[in-house]
Formats: sequence, structure tokens, C-alpha cells
Amino acid sequence: MSSQGCMFRRLPMLSVRGQEAIQEVRRIAESFFWEIVGVEDPDQLRSQIKRDSVRVVLIDLRGAMQSAMSWLPAFCREFPCLQLVAIIEKPQADNPAHASFLHAYFFDFCFAPIEPTRLTFSIGHAWTMARVADLHAASEVACGVGGEGANELVGQSDAMQAVRRQVHRYAGNHLPVLITGPTGTGKELAARSIHLQSDRSDKPFVAVNCGTLSPNLIQSELFGHEKGAFTGAAKRRIGWVEQAHGGTLFLDEIGDLPMEVQVNLLRFLQQGDIQRVGGDTTVTVDARIIAATHVDLNRAVLDGYFREDLLFRLDVLPLEMPPLADRGADVLELAQFYLARFCDELGVKRKRLSPATEAAMRTYAWPGNIRELMNRLRRGIVLADGQIVSLPEIKSHYEDQSDFPTLARAREHAEKRVIGEAIARAGNNVTEAARLLDVSRCTLHRLIRKHGLSID
Repeated sequence: MSSQGCMFRRLPMLSVRGQEAIQEVRRIAESFFWEIVGVEDPDQLRSQIKRDSVRVVLIDLRGAMQSAMSWLPAFCREFPCLQLVAIIEKPQADNPAHASFLHAYFFDFCFAPIEPTRLTFSIGHAWTMARVADLHAASEVACGVGGEGANELVGQSDAMQAVRRQVHRYAGNHLPVLITGPTGTGKELAARSIHLQSDRSDKPFVAVNCGTLSPNLIQSELFGHEKGAFTGAAKRRIGWVEQAHGGTLFLDEIGDLPMEVQVNLLRFLQQGDIQRVGGDTTVTVDARIIAATHVDLNRAVLDGYFREDLLFRLDVLPLEMPPLADRGADVLELAQFYLARFCDELGVKRKRLSPATEAAMRTYAWPGNIRELMNRLRRGIVLADGQIVSLPEIKSHYEDQSDFPTLARAREHAEKRVIGEAIARAGNNVTEAARLLDVSRCTLHRLIRKHGLSID
């Protein structure tokens, strides 16, 4: 407390120029009730931040610009709510690389010699913005979306609140869960959330995309193999199922599993043991199964591509993920969440969306769902010159201004073309076409139906 009863707010200042530079700033700041604490390297600054409630840091870049450019990006990712104010020489700002660095990581800067009014204005404004950042971070934690291993099931829509209630309920037992919903709606996030809220959270979470497994190696990938089981098996391999022992095995796109592998998975669900390829002994495995699919498994059963008894075993606790277009204002909450995360990952100052961009996001259909939203936000962060991400920056260069097309649409078009070419080259032989595409016959039949293709 000051002699007049006013509270001093502590402000670390990093300066490699020694106590003389720190004393200069201290004389200016103390008359405005700022307590300047001098530190001389990033480690001391980190300790000071962790010890005190620090929101703003002064960094003297005179003679230290190159050094700061090497350590500051990682430092900002560690303390994303911190606001930085720099002290620089005027010639430093004329260097394009230095100017870009200042723009990316600093709230404001002051030229030397220091003008007292300018410095105190910058500090006060930075302190206010840091408080706003603190409140935003607090709201993320309150919503269960902040911190390490946080629940990313963001959104306050009725649909997402229902999803979170089911996730919490399902986490309390070890029964199989079947998650359904369109591609890109966050099925793996829901599976991870169940795992993290369960008593298996300290054990492995093993995620396997069944649609990407090679048909020739899928048994080995899932259940492992013994040394010498086949050509190239130089040593024993522990499969994905066994690696999930004690934890959770997430089987994404379960509808793409070939029928012969479905038999082995059914045996595991019934008996709790597996047999490695080339082995003659059984291995007991305790792993909770969470499966996911965007296809109608009941239809797949009727079409003969999925075992009904396996479906009964998997579909004990159902969970349906809603498409993003049905979640209303959740799209903006998700956009803010991922925008902050991707800025931190890319090591840039946090950015925000323009009002026009937010309005377009609310009315867009989002056929690619959350995955499409994430891709567009990454693009916008990279392309935006300043702190505002605008509509042109999250669009592709080929997009029509009256529409808002998606990467998913282009991907589907390419997928349909390649499948058609493979079928033609294979002479309408499904087995040969599946081999050319390196997918299972079950997956190829599903894709043929999806794209409305036919085999003559």
C-alpha cells in the first residue's frame, strides 16, 4: 500500500540493459501507482509471472530484439492471456522483420526516449485488455473447454447440452458405446470425453480409423502378430486392441470393417480375449469399446455388409452427434474456441472475427461440420494481415461470392471420380477395384452407395 492507501499494481519489466533502464521506468510508473519489478532474463520473468498475479509485462527491446524473436513465441503460447508492451528505438521499427514481430506479439510499444504519458497510457490500456482476456479464459473453464485435456464439446445449444449429459452418464460404466452422426461432427471428441471422465482416464485411449486400415494387414493392425506369422513379420507386434488394455479402444468408421474381421471383434466383445495372427495362445484384454460411424449400420445389416450380432454388441449405449447446422449460435462459440487455440499453436497474437464473418457463419450450412470450420479458421489466421479475420480470408480462392462452398464438396467430387475410374479399370469387379483403392470390399460397397454409382 502507498502512504495514501492506494494499491500498487505489480508490473514485471524485462531488461538486459541493467538497473539503470529499470530505474528510469520505475520513476515514471510509480507516480501512477505501478510497482516495477526488474528481471534480467526469460526464466526470471517466468518465475515472477507464476509467483504473482501478473497481467502486463514491459519488455525493453533496445539491443535485445533478435534474442526476443527466438524465445518470445513459445513464451506467449505458455501465457496466452498476458499483454506485452515494448520499449524500442525508432530505427528498430523501420526493419520489416522487427515490425512484423512487434505486430504479432505486442499489445503496444513506446519509443525511447520514453514519454511518460505515452508509457502510462499503454500500460493502462494493456492492463484493461489483459483483464478481458482473463474473463474470456475464465468463461472457457466454466464451460469445460479450458485447460490441459479439456473437454472440447463446446456449445450451449440444447443438442450439445444433451450430448454432454449422455457423455457424463456413459462415463460411469464400462459398457460399449456407439456414436453416430455425420462426418466431422466431433465423434472422436465425444469418445475422448467419455474416456477422460471415466475411471480409465489414466490408461490408454487408442483411436483407430477402420476405414484407413489396409485390407491385407487389418487383422495384424488390430490384433497383432507373432514373429514369422507372414512375410515381413520380423518381430512380434502388439495390436491396437491389446495396446488399449485397461483403457478405451475407439473404433472410428466401424462400418468399414471387413466381415472376417467383424467375427474376431465379436469374439473379443463376447469373451474378452484375442489371438495374435500366427499365434496359438489367447491374450486376455480389458478394454472398453467405443465405436463410431456416419453410415446407417441397420441398413448395412440388411445389405449383408455388417453382422447383426456385432451391431447388437456395439449398440448398447447410443450417442448421436448433431450436425453443426442444427446447433445455432454454437458455431460462433466453436469459432472463438478454435481461433484462440490455433493462434496459440501458430505462435501469433490472438485474432478475432469481423462482424460480417460471424454473420456469414451463422447462416452457412456447414456440410463439412466442425472439421470444415477448423480448416477455414486455420486458413483465416494465416491469411489475415492484422488482428481481424474477415470473410474473404476464410474462403477458398475459387469460391463464388454468392455461395460458401466447402472442402468436403471438393473431396467428395474427387472421391467419386477415383472410385469410378477404379471400377472401370477393374472391369466392374468389386474385389479387384477394392484392391486398387486399398480399401475393403465392405468400404467400397458403402462408397458406391454413397455416390450413387453402379456396377454393370
